[in-house]
Amino acid sequence: MTDGRILITGGMGYVGGRMAVHLSQARPEMPLRIMTRRPADKWPDWAANMDVVNADVLDSSSLHTALEGVEIVIHLAAVNENDCIRDPDLALEVNGRGTYLLLQACQEQNVNRMIYFSTFHVYGPGAIQPITELTATRPVHPYAFTHRLAEDYVNWFRLRDKMETMIVRLSNGFGYPADTLTNRWTLVFNDMCTQAVETGEVRLRSKGTQHRDFITLGDLARGTEHLLSLGGNDWGDGLLNLGGDCSLSIYQAAEHVAAAYQEMYGKELPIRLGDADDPAGAGPVEFSIQKLKQSGFTPTGDISGEVKGTLAVCQKIADRKAM
Repeated sequence: MTDGRILITGGMGYVGGRMAVHLSQARPEMPLRIMTRRPADKWPDWAANMDVVNADVLDSSSLHTALEGVEIVIHLAAVNENDCIRDPDLALEVNGRGTYLLLQACQEQNVNRMIYFSTFHVYGPGAIQPITELTATRPVHPYAFTHRLAEDYVNWFRLRDKMETMIVRLSNGFGYPADTLTNRWTLVFNDMCTQAVETGEVRLRSKGTQHRDFITLGDLARGTEHLLSLGGNDWGDGLLNLGGDCSLSIYQAAEHVAAAYQEMYGKELPIRLGDADDPAGAGPVEFSIQKLKQSGFTPTGDISGEVKGTLAVCQKIADRKAM
């Protein structure tokens, strides 16, 4: 028997932390369980009154414990893009085999619903635009093709065992982390906000003309809440793009950081261009979220709020270092 509990794997990570905080506040009637590998002395304050379980996607026994009483899994536990390149073997183990072991444990524990967060990187570079869910996948690096492998496992359980699954191909999520221990400061907006607080300027590596589709972590969490509100029959073929409907160049992203910095600190933030060349012909990204919109969800795109929140977290870290 289940009690309607939602398990978030990677629930103290960059995306998972914001998602857990949002769902606990927006949908308190949904009992949450946070799955993490962090030791208890590293749990953030916001998790103090939450149901938290230590488990690992590569440890089947711990997964069985984590899944007790669970109705739906939001699967976010994965090796990030930088670590995937540094350690492709680990990427294959965690992103690929780990997802399979989780699905297997779900089957054995009679957990029949899963939202799996994949990545738009599975489409590969040079995909013909607009990029829709029908666009061919051509992943070219370990982060991308291990997520594509995980997608295949999810689809296998969907077809073989009639599991209700949703694969979400996420674009570039950005925004303030739920706690300062989240180590994702190499991401574009986070790196710029760190530079702004620590140096009073932003230095780009290139001319900043390359575009990306960005989605705020707030919209990402709201989008997940929307999917949870839909019945399994409303999940259609179990595949959705989730983006912000917001193509920005890296320079435009820096301008958003500069505008937020001006409001918060009352002074100008210089943007310095780098010498590296951007990819030829790199224009706006058309990452289609029409399927998602047709299901009833539209992102709000509060870029300023996310950037200000990120600057505030960066300031907190800088103040701590200065003590």
